[in-house]
Amino acid sequence: MLTSEIILPFWLAVPALVLAVLGARAYVVEPLVRRALLRRERDLKARLNTTLTRSLPKVLQVPRRVLVERLLDDEEVRKSIEIAARSAGQEAAEAEARTYVDELMPSFYALFYFRIGYWLTRQWLRSMYEIRIVKQLPKDVYADIPKDASIVLVGNHRSNVDVAVLIYLTARTSMISFAAGEWASVWPVNRLIHMSGSYIIRRKSQNALYKTVLARYMHMMIGAHMPQGIFLEGGLSRDGAIQPIKLGLMRYILAGLGAGDTRDIVFIPVAFNYDRVPEDLTLLAHQNGGFARKTRFYTIRKTVWHSLGLIARLLRIQRQSFGRAAVSFGSGLSVRKWLEDQDMSVEDLDDAQRRAIVAPMARTIIGQIADMVPILPVSLAATVIRDAGDGSMTRVQLGQRVLALIERLRANDAPLAFSELRDSQAAELGLQVLLTRGVVTESAGTLARRADKTPLLDYYAHTISHFLQDEPEPAPLASILTVHEPEI
Repeated sequence: MLTSEIILPFWLAVPALVLAVLGARAYVVEPLVRRALLRRERDLKARLNTTLTRSLPKVLQVPRRVLVERLLDDEEVRKSIEIAARSAGQEAAEAEARTYVDELMPSFYALFYFRIGYWLTRQWLRSMYEIRIVKQLPKDVYADIPKDASIVLVGNHRSNVDVAVLIYLTARTSMISFAAGEWASVWPVNRLIHMSGSYIIRRKSQNALYKTVLARYMHMMIGAHMPQGIFLEGGLSRDGAIQPIKLGLMRYILAGLGAGDTRDIVFIPVAFNYDRVPEDLTLLAHQNGGFARKTRFYTIRKTVWHSLGLIARLLRIQRQSFGRAAVSFGSGLSVRKWLEDQDMSVEDLDDAQRRAIVAPMARTIIGQIADMVPILPVSLAATVIRDAGDGSMTRVQLGQRVLALIERLRANDAPLAFSELRDSQAAELGLQVLLTRGVVTESAGTLARRADKTPLLDYYAHTISHFLQDEPEPAPLASILTVHEPEI
C-alpha cells in the first residue's frame, strides 16, 4: 500500500503545489521570520537605550494600531469628526479622519532606522559629499537637557538631503521624527517614511478636521518626548536664501508643552549649506509656485528617478562628487527659560498665550540659524563674480576679492567652513565648482559669467548674502547639541 504510486493529473498537481507553497509561507516561514525580526528589534531597542545619548521614547514600544485608535479616540478629534459629520455624514467623516491618522502615525522599526536606513544614508551621503560640522561643543552638553524636556531640531531647508544629513550625524545621539510632504504618500515611500519614525503632512488642502488631527498628533508626540525635526520655512528655499517662516507646525508643537510629563521644549537651531544642492535646477525652475501644480504622476516619476540615482550611487555607478555639505548646531532655546524671561510660566500658559509667543520665538530661532549658516568657498566665489556684474576678471583678481571678503566675514565672526584650507585656496576651490557647473567660463586666462546661468550663480551667492548686510552683530552662541560624524 505504501509503495503504490499516486498519480495526479497536471491540472490538479499545479494548484496543489501552489497551495502547499502558500500554506508553508503563511503558517511556517512568515511566523518564523516575524518572530526572529521581533526578537532582534526588541534586543536592538534594549541596547540602544543604553548606548544612545538620549534613550528611545517609550511611545515607540506601543503598537501602531494602539496609537491610531488612541488618536482617533482623542476628545478634540472626536469633536472635530462630529462637526465634519454634519455635512459629510458620520461614516464619511470617520473614514476621512482615519485616512489622516494613517498618513501621520509612524510605525517605527529600530532595525530599519539604525541599521538598514543608517547604512544606506551613510553610503549615499559619502558618495556625494564630504560632511563638515562647523559648530559644536562636547557631547555631554546634550545629555544635560532634562529628561522631561522634548527636543526639536529646527533647520533652514536647503535640500531634501538635510534630513539625511541630520539622521546620519545624530544616529548615536537619538532618533529624529521628520515631516515629509505629499510626495512621500506614494507606495512604497510612505511605508519607508513610517518605518523611520517620521510622518507625512499635507501642506495643501488642509481642512478643519485635518488641522485638528495634526495638532493632536503633535500634542501626543511632544507629550511622549518624541524628538522632532522641522523646517520653519515650510519648504525648500528656491533662491538659496532663507525663506519667510511658517508658524503652523511650531504652534502645534508648543501646544504639546505640559502634555504628559513634558515640562519643557528645547528648540535646537541647525544651519545647512552645500557646495551643490542636488535639486537646485528644479527649484529655480519652479520659483513661481510651479510645485503647487504637480500631479501624482509627476511625484511617482520623480520618486522613481531619484531612487534610480540612489541605487546608482550605492553600486558606485555614479561617482560624481558634489563637494562639501556643512552643518552648524547652535544654542538650544528652552521654552521654559524663554517664558521665565517674559515673566510667564508653563503652567499658566493658555492657547491664546501660545499663539502670541510663536512668532517672536520663531524669529529668535531663525535669527540664530541665519547667523550660523556655514560659509563655503562656492558661496564666496559666486558672491564676488555676481557683484562684478558683466565684467570679466582673472583668477588673481578673483582670489584677491575673495580674500577681502573672507576678512570682512571673519571680522564679524562668521562661520567659515574651510578652516583647514589657506584662505588663498578658497577662491580656487569655489571657482572649480562654478566652472564644473558651467556657471563661469574661462578663456585665455579670463573668467566670465554665463548669462543663461545667472539664476544659478545668484542662488549660491544668496546663501551668505545676509552676512553682508549692515546689521548689528548677533549675540554669541553657545551650543547645546553635539554630534560627531560616525566612524566608518
